[in-house]
Parts: sequence; C-alpha cells; structure tokens
Amino acid sequence: MLQQTFIHIPGVGKKTEQELWSAGIHNWDDADRFEKRFGHIGIRLQQKLDDYIPRSREAIQQKDAAFFERLTALGEAWRLFPSFADQCVYLDIETTGLSSVFDTVTMVGLYDGKKYEVFIEGQNLHEVPQRLQKYAVVVTFNGSGFDLRFLKLAFPDLVLPPIHIDLRWVTRQIGYKGGLKVIESKFGLRRAAEVEDLTGYDAAVLWSKYLRGEKSALEQLIQYNTEDVVHLKAIMEASYDRLAKRTGAFLNESATPVFKGVSDLPRARNRRKAGDAALLNGSTKLVGRLLARCPDRGHSPQIVGIDLTGSEKRATGWALMDGATATTRTLSTDDELFRDTVAANPDVVSIDSPLTLPEGWHDADSPCGSPIYRKCELALKRMGISVFWCLLPTMKGLTTRGMRLAARLRAAGLEVIESYPGAAQDLLGIPRKGASLEELKWGLARAGIQGAFLHNKVTHDEVDAITSALVGLFYMAEDYIPLGNAAEGYLIVPRSLRINYRKLADILAATGLDEIPPNDLECPVDARQQLTAAG
Repeated sequence: MLQQTFIHIPGVGKKTEQELWSAGIHNWDDADRFEKRFGHIGIRLQQKLDDYIPRSREAIQQKDAAFFERLTALGEAWRLFPSFADQCVYLDIETTGLSSVFDTVTMVGLYDGKKYEVFIEGQNLHEVPQRLQKYAVVVTFNGSGFDLRFLKLAFPDLVLPPIHIDLRWVTRQIGYKGGLKVIESKFGLRRAAEVEDLTGYDAAVLWSKYLRGEKSALEQLIQYNTEDVVHLKAIMEASYDRLAKRTGAFLNESATPVFKGVSDLPRARNRRKAGDAALLNGSTKLVGRLLARCPDRGHSPQIVGIDLTGSEKRATGWALMDGATATTRTLSTDDELFRDTVAANPDVVSIDSPLTLPEGWHDADSPCGSPIYRKCELALKRMGISVFWCLLPTMKGLTTRGMRLAARLRAAGLEVIESYPGAAQDLLGIPRKGASLEELKWGLARAGIQGAFLHNKVTHDEVDAITSALVGLFYMAEDYIPLGNAAEGYLIVPRSLRINYRKLADILAATGLDEIPPNDLECPVDARQQLTAAG
C-alpha cells in the first residue's frame, strides 16, 4: 500500500490522492509515466511528484521510516507497515493506575515479531529508552493517550521511533470500537485461561502481590503483557489487510495477505528467565522515617483514624496508631466515637469525611443555586482520583455528620484534620479495598504499619481507618500536601515520590487552590524510598 500512497508528500491531501487514483495513477510507477499523467496533473503537482517519488523509493531502500512521518499525523501510518515490518516493535506497558499525576510504570513489554523482552521496575526498566532506539516504528493500542504518555513522564528525555501506529484508531477505520479485549474478540483472538479474565486493574493488584514476595504474581503479569504485544502484531496485520483492500480497491485481489496467523507465545521458560532478577526490597522504613520527623512530645505519636459512615445505623471503622502499631474496632454512634476518641487522647484525629462546605454555599433552596462540590474534590478528580462531591444527595448525611463530630472533638481540645483514604492509597501506590482488601492490608504493612489487622479478620472500614491514621502521621511529620484554601479548609494528603509535582501545581492553580510553595515542588530527599515502600 505504501507505493500506492501519495499523501506523505507535503501539500498532497486525501482528496488529491483520490483524484490521482481515479485518473488511473495507482502507484509511483504510474506517476512516472507521461501517458498516465497527461491531462490529469497540473505543473505544480508534477513537480512535487518528480521530487518526492524518487526520494520515497530511496527512503524504502535505505529503511528511512522517518521520511514518511507525515502519515502518522494523518492517521495513515498503517500504510507503511509491510515495508518496515522488520523495524517494528509492539509495545505495551503496565502501570499502577491511570493517573499521570501519581501512577507509575511497572512493566514494559517489547515484541519485534520474534523476540519478547520485558522491562521491570526495580530491575531493568531504565533500559527501555535505549532499546527503543533500535526501531523505526512503534505499534500500540491507545498508546497516544496512555502508553507513550506514561513513558514520556517516566523518561522525560525519551526519543520515540519516528512512526507510531496506534491500533485503537486504526481499528476504528474498519468499524471496531472498544478496548483491546473487545477488539481481540472481533478478530477471534483468545487468551490463555490463566490471564483470560485479567484487566489492567488486576495487573496493578498482581504488581502489589509481587512486591510482597509472591513471585508467581510477576509470572502471571508477564504472561498477561506477553499476550498483549503478541496480539498487537496479529491485529496490525489483519487490520492492514482489510484497510489496504478497502482503501485501494484497484489493488490486485490476488495480493498476498500480510496476516498469516497469530504468532506463538514465547516459551514459558523465557518469560520466567526475564523475571528472575531479585525482587524489589519489600522491607521498608516509611513509617519509621515519618515517626522520626514528628515533634518530640515525650511519647510515641498517638493518632486516631476514623472511616466515618453517613449514618449511626451503620458501623464506622475506628483505628488507633500508637507509633507504628495499629489497633482497630468498629463503632456506631456519635457518642461512642466521641467517647473512645477522647479516651485515647490522640495527638491528631484524622477523619475520612468532608468537614467543610463549598465556598459560596448558602442552602439547598437558594434561588441562585449552590455548588455541591469543593475545589479540593475537583482537584482530586483532575488528578485522576475517584471522589464523590460532598453535597451529593448520597453524601449530605456523611458531610453533616463529619462536621458535627469534628466540631465536638475540637471543642474537647483535640486537633482534627480531614483525610481521604482512597486518595492516600492512590498516591502511595497501595491498592484500594475495592481492588483487594488483602493487598490493601499488606500495602499498609509494606509502609511499616504493624498490628493484628494483618492476620485477623477485619472490615474494610477498619483498614481505611488505619489509612486515615497514616495520613495523620504524615501530617504530624509535616510531610503532607494541604488541598484547599482558606475559604473551604483543607483536605490532607501525603507527599509521595510518585507524585508529579509540576503537574499537580498546574492542577491546583487551575482549580483555585492554594499553591505548593516553589521550594516544595520536588519530593523531599528523605521520601525517596516511599515508592518502593508502598509499592
């Protein structure tokens, strides 16, 4: 299809290309022939063809894919695939999540059609930029919006191959929409039973399991990634055959198809060998470092975390962190929460509940309408963190209860902060309870929190209460970010090496929140181990 293409020539659009094809000028050889061109091509177009066609042939001969870079911008890079198939690499990444503010790359798989290579965080991930320099074409699925964007964040000086074929948009041209699994089913591609039902969300949980020493989880993650890239090759070839036939109807119907079947997966022993490097160091000192930063009050820091529910009829998770040890229980009424919290005499109380109202809110019946969310909640949304607006009908009871409890505790002389366990877990790379309660517990253990909760049966509310208490420890250690402003108050989230502070600063400015001090735009030196600590 490449030698039937003219739109790679500057100034030649799809309309002109169609006109050339309609005039019987189906390829570069036709464009060279006077009798084909006579009466159909103006002088300026003739000059362009005479200039670019010889250079196009030479580019193919010299394997110079960059010469056809214009096809990427036009969404037509698929056309050059057979001519540069031996310079293609199929790429897929695994990450801890979807946010460009705090999620990170854990694994990159590269497949050149014969050999599969895996690059793993803590082992050889840093080799990816150099390895990509070997290739002229990179093939992804949704790489424009995800894979390549994450790689550029991980490696700011990354130089990508000059040609990018994003199969998400290539398959759209043949009428297929949806994620990779949906597209695979359209082409009749099946995965091995071990990874058939896995999603990108499950991949983050597998990574968490690997961090706590479960090597089989890494094996499963590598197999999942392997099938991704091998299937990319099949989709690329099948899509090319269909698009070439549809785009150039004049092509010989007997042309040999590019797609000849799905490649065999690399042998299992090769995949195991790829993951045989030493596991990341799962024994961490995050909590110990935070404790060392706390002011000396003559006792270990005492922090109460409360994962509040919207009604006294539902049990609330309550946790006490005494230094690095957490104990939990469930309580129901406001009186019980107040009584046990005051009895613990904590240095800080950290409550998972909105504790303030949106700026400008008057009442629900205000004729001008009132905002139902605070700016800190909007900022979390923009960061990629799932959160509910504080005055949604389903949230009003929780917000009212949280404000009432906070006022009562403050009147008793206690310091109270607002926390959000989900945000803290996301920022620290700990799976949320919705992904895996067990991995959430062990994520807290990797951070350095001890307690019977690790082995005993506890509710997810109790584990979230521990996370709220951990946020309180970040607060006491002055290693936190206050999301908010004077009018709406502040939601406290932990600082983390995972955070892209430049992007966060842009979000805060756009949302109208207090800015991060300029000297705080980089993560402090003593937090350099947080990424490994929390996973």
